[in-house]
Amino acid sequence: MNTNMPIEQQANYGEVSLSSGVSNARKNPAIAYLMSLGSKKSRQTMGSFLDVVARMVGFQGVYDFDWGGMRRHHVLAVIDMLRESDKAPATINTYLSALKGVALESWILKLIDTDSYQHIKQIKSVKGSRLTKGRALHKDEINSLFSACDRDKSATGVRDAAILAVLLGCGLRRTEAVTLDFSDYNVREGYLKVVGKGNKERKAFLPPTTQDRLNEWIESYRGDTTGPLFTRIRRYKDLVYTELSSQAIYHILEERRLQANLEKFAPHDLRRTFASLMLSNGEDLITVKDAMGHSSLTTTQKYDHRGDDRLKNASERLNIF
Repeated sequence: MNTNMPIEQQANYGEVSLSSGVSNARKNPAIAYLMSLGSKKSRQTMGSFLDVVARMVGFQGVYDFDWGGMRRHHVLAVIDMLRESDKAPATINTYLSALKGVALESWILKLIDTDSYQHIKQIKSVKGSRLTKGRALHKDEINSLFSACDRDKSATGVRDAAILAVLLGCGLRRTEAVTLDFSDYNVREGYLKVVGKGNKERKAFLPPTTQDRLNEWIESYRGDTTGPLFTRIRRYKDLVYTELSSQAIYHILEERRLQANLEKFAPHDLRRTFASLMLSNGEDLITVKDAMGHSSLTTTQKYDHRGDDRLKNASERLNIF
């Protein structure tokens, strides 16, 4: 029973659209649910979760499973199997959210009656928590990453430094960074217009050092041509005004990490670093929440990686003899 199947081996549910999915949605509540989600990333994530559920019970994937036949005892059995496979409570609750979404669509499509839907809807979330994954980078690590970019005297080095500065200085998600357009940059006011999760637009104000790095990229190489703010660069250093992928950001950061000889970190750790630095500077939690585009303070608190240092320092000050 494989609950850890790599996403690349799963169907590309992010591409489910009105044109490709409408006929399937009329008879498959899982596809109808995916179509109801607001972003390609959400569709891919939840589609992958539903794929895992279908395979757990012996089907090939989302398209093969009879979602209209799903009842409360099936959902409870899936939750139990996820617990047995040592999934974190938050992960199990994401599965549960997806299954409840499918149940709603089944009810809308009249595949299940109201009682069956309500029985699934009333299933309570799993309680508990796990230690937060990821880490915040230290100042010396940040400096080493920029030094690695600066040693590369080409357009690529300047672009990568600008990307790094925006991710660290504004706390953007990878998808937010790659979808930035040149017109989203307000030079005079010093902010980027960012469209985040839930199609919510916000202003990401640039620290002076971040704006310096971004201006260097634009003035030295990119220019004011319309198109994505961060462009592709061909092998022969020619700029191509097409959008980078989120995976390209991963490879850029990984290359610079190796050049800087740093411990492994995930791209999202730069967002965690942004939050921790702001909180360390004395910014209140609501300000950090708004800067990161979060809907709740609870989510923002998970990005605060100062706790380990505080606990470690308190332990070192404790004298029990």
